[in-house]
Amino acid sequence: MNHGETGTFEKPVTVRLASGRRLVKSTREAAELLLYDWPIGETGQRIMARMACMRVLGGGSEPEIARQAFLVAAKEAKILTA
Repeated sequence: MNHGETGTFEKPVTVRLASGRRLVKSTREAAELLLYDWPIGETGQRIMARMACMRVLGGGSEPEIARQAFLVAAKEAKILTA
């Protein structure tokens, strides 16, 4: 997979889920987590992060924008680790 397909993050994000810690290294991983494994219901931050990920995966944005949106959503969901 090349950088454009996954939107690799320069700095991974670590989150804590019921299944344990998870290292999110790319926009694709963040999008999958937001879609399938998110621990809280639908919120504005979750929607914004998902949209940011889709823009990156569609080639219209930079991975850092998706990473920042993912961080905000993860803080809201109280799953972001230090």
